[in-house]
Amino acid sequence: MSALSMRINDGRGSNSLHRSVDESSTNDTGYLDSVLRVIYDSISELNMQLPKHLRVEKSLAEVLLGTGGKLDSLTVANFIVIAEQKLKASFGFPFDLTQDDAFSSETGYFRTVQSLATYIAEMVEKHMSSKALS
Repeated sequence: MSALSMRINDGRGSNSLHRSVDESSTNDTGYLDSVLRVIYDSISELNMQLPKHLRVEKSLAEVLLGTGGKLDSLTVANFIVIAEQKLKASFGFPFDLTQDDAFSSETGYFRTVQSLATYIAEMVEKHMSSKALS
């Protein structure tokens, strides 16, 4: 069971975001909610370009790459561009979402929305910590 849970309420188009982090969580950065909002905003923009049957769900469990994944190589490239732009606008520094074995179908951080959000939140935490020490 994940330390993080997400609920999407599609009734009337409203999204309800809730987070529960247990004491054993290794990613209690405080940036996770903000990162998820940016990822979901990026998914919304990406979905506008896709036919209905290929759209990506705004769910932590949504598989992006690998077995059961929704994204092909062109869609991944589009999503990366959208997400990197939105992340830079939100957090104030550039992101490179293609580093650190991102695309391994079973272990890469693009495997699910949750793994991507966790990776990005950790990246933001490291950047903000190093900035605070400067």
